[in-house]
Parts: sequence; structure tokens; C-alpha cells
Amino acid sequence: MARTCIFCGEDIPAFGGKKLTCGYDTEVVCPNCFDKYADMDEVELAQKILATGRARDAQSLREYVKNQLEREQAAQERAARREEEFLSKHPETGKCPKCGGSMVQYGPLQIKLGEETLMFSNFSRLAAGSMMVRLERCRECGYTEFFTPEESELL
Repeated sequence: MARTCIFCGEDIPAFGGKKLTCGYDTEVVCPNCFDKYADMDEVELAQKILATGRARDAQSLREYVKNQLEREQAAQERAARREEEFLSKHPETGKCPKCGGSMVQYGPLQIKLGEETLMFSNFSRLAAGSMMVRLERCRECGYTEFFTPEESELL
């Protein structure tokens, strides 16, 4: 049984073809087309195969493309929601989440950890160590937030 390349339609000898995974299936292609399309994204590859009209199972391939595009869109929407949430909370927006006033940045600051006791308070704090933070304070209402500084701020 002679096989033909899914892309160029060229006859492929029994042991001369190469396999390309595309969607839910593996296609056998000629060596020239393999070199040309091996690094292509699977969705693009599936769309290219559908455009040739030589797909073995066009319906399955269309379903694969549809599912992948829906997944990509959902991932982009999730990323946009995370970005929106991040920007609403992140100090660079410059607005207080409580009253909408302007935030002032302090830091990075080194805060001493440990508890204050009647005896050995300095030793207790020395043993507990310290923590680097960036502080944001609202000028209007006094709302304050602590953030872990970015690496670039620590240098």
C-alpha cells in the first residue's frame, strides 16, 4: 500500500517516511516536509494539514484545533484576571485599596524580628533575625501594606 505525504502529496517509500505528531494522531510525511514542518507548533501544523485537504481524519483534527484554541483562550483569560488582580493590589498602581488615596513607598526596609521581653530582649531579637520588606502607606487614611521586595530593589 503506497502512502503519500500529507503535505506535498508525494509518494513515500515503505521505510522512507518520518512521523510527525499532530493533534490526537501521528502522520507520516516525506523527509523534505518533515525537515520543513518538524519545529512547527501542533495547532499550526494541524491547520496546515487541514488546508491541504489530505487529512486522514479531518473531523478529529478540527476538534483538536478547536480544543487547543479554547484552551489557549482560557489560559489568556486566566492570565488577564491574575494580572488585573495583581495590578489592583500592587503598589505601583499608586492607589490605596481602601480609600483610593495615593500610596507612599518606603523601602526596602530591614525589620527586626523577635519579641520584646523584660530580660534578654536584645538577645531574643538578635537570635530571631530580620526580614527585608517594602512598606506602602496611604497618605489619606494611613492604611499600610508590607510587600516582599523585588530582587532588583535589594541590589
